[in-house]
Amino acid sequence: MVRFMRELLPEERKWLARAVVGIILADGVVEKDQVVFMKKLFKVFDSQESRETLEEVVGLLKEKKIPKIGELKVSGVEHQIYILDILSAAVFANGKKLRQETDVYFEAGKKLGIGPGTLSYRISLEAEKFRVERKLRLIEEDIREKFGFLDLKS
Repeated sequence: MVRFMRELLPEERKWLARAVVGIILADGVVEKDQVVFMKKLFKVFDSQESRETLEEVVGLLKEKKIPKIGELKVSGVEHQIYILDILSAAVFANGKKLRQETDVYFEAGKKLGIGPGTLSYRISLEAEKFRVERKLRLIEEDIREKFGFLDLKS
């Protein structure tokens, strides 16, 4: 099971970076939460090859140019699942699920060889995860307001 981006092959990381940028730029606006998401994701770019990819990604972001996403042959199903998880998370990086971002997600998923049914199911799971996390934050805030002395994080 792939748990970290650094476990992907260099061409998989590069493809994923370009696909995430495509999702982020799909609506023409790069929001702070999306920048935070990308910084966390791209921390693994430390080799020379990775730095070149990172420079390309930064250039695309500055120009607000949506990259072309080609087909990708992944090295295994675990890599495919990990990449799909990152793509679906990128759709919600700004706290919203926008049609333009979802369209790029589906385009990228198809380039991975994943069918529309699986892509729909995965994005619906991500939406539910996002909804539950938001509800939990609201509950936590409510408890903190009512019982200010409790610290739920410890």
